[in-house]
Amino acid sequence: MSTISRTQQKSALLVVGLAIFLDMLIYGLVVPILPKYAASLGVSQSEIGLLFGSYALVLFIATPIFGALSDRIGRRGPMLWGLLGLAASTLIFAFAENFGMLITARALQGLAAAVTWTSGLAILADLYPSEERGKAMGLALSGQAAGMLLGPALGGWLYQLGGYKLPFFLAAGLAIVDGLLRLFLLRDLPERKSRDFVSPFGMLRNRKIMLIAGVIIIGAAVPSVLEPTLPLHLQEKFKAEPGYIGMLFIIPTLAYGMATPLIGALSSKMGNIKTLLIGLVMVSVSLPLAALPNSIWIQAAALALLGVSMGIVLAPCLPELADISEQSGQASYGTTFAIYNTAYSIGMMIGPISSSLLADSFGLKLSYLCIGGVALLYMLILLPLTRKTAVKTNRQFKL
Repeated sequence: MSTISRTQQKSALLVVGLAIFLDMLIYGLVVPILPKYAASLGVSQSEIGLLFGSYALVLFIATPIFGALSDRIGRRGPMLWGLLGLAASTLIFAFAENFGMLITARALQGLAAAVTWTSGLAILADLYPSEERGKAMGLALSGQAAGMLLGPALGGWLYQLGGYKLPFFLAAGLAIVDGLLRLFLLRDLPERKSRDFVSPFGMLRNRKIMLIAGVIIIGAAVPSVLEPTLPLHLQEKFKAEPGYIGMLFIIPTLAYGMATPLIGALSSKMGNIKTLLIGLVMVSVSLPLAALPNSIWIQAAALALLGVSMGIVLAPCLPELADISEQSGQASYGTTFAIYNTAYSIGMMIGPISSSLLADSFGLKLSYLCIGGVALLYMLILLPLTRKTAVKTNRQFKL
């Protein structure tokens, strides 16, 4: 780690943060555009659902493959492949004339995300020591929130300004700029390669990795819990129009993006496990609160608290996974972060299904309370990890 300069670390952090930002920007860019365009091609509502779900499905399948591959061949190559895939997907979107082309573009977008996220986060784990990873990865994840915030708004505005193709042409241009940055800033970075193939399924035998994967699933499920259920509640409770609902949904994402750099720094000092335990407690409280307010301002505050809670749950998971991998003697960060992406995609799939089924059966308040209860129960399962970490720290101090 001594051979790596601060300039190299900062260059890598800039590239990875921009890569994550661009991926989520283009992910959100299509949200206000695709349903209307797909419908104009004669696509049914269920097919539109399949179109949006294809991203998470391909992300789920491809992530373990490309995570392991980046450990074998290095990070720079996959980072460029991911960018090429993202640029290609935007151009296919722009010229799509049938449902098959739309599905291909969305699936390719998920494939590009699988490559970019695993390789990019692995670069940060390679370059930053354990005590600095939390802060670095927290900063990188703020790009995720920024992209999610700007994507839908930018896509809708560009669509109104120049029609269906303009947003995708702009996205392709941004991808080219990002590609030049990746080529220039990553060219002198040292490559870390693993001689042995490490299967993600083999790493899941590690109990700590399994437990952290469960935290990631919960953290990823929380925002997707809101998507199918909260808008109807806001319409009934506050007579909120779609535009107003969209503004409210920005609040947790904005709070998450602003909080993650601070949370990353906090977890580096306080410990990753202790930090995410606090996050799980906060989620168990803030999620039910989101269904209770009688005032729109209190509703906004509850959503902001939920966004911060999501950050406290998710931000420490990345450096903790890297530490576990390093302690195991493998340091297969590509495979390790493939587990993060896979768990995240599972959470994205479980969240809306569970919240919709529970809301239909028990109502919104009880459904959010049940899901919050799961987070609290999981916190109790994780408590023994805190004690083991404390014992290990004390032993090292005595030595």
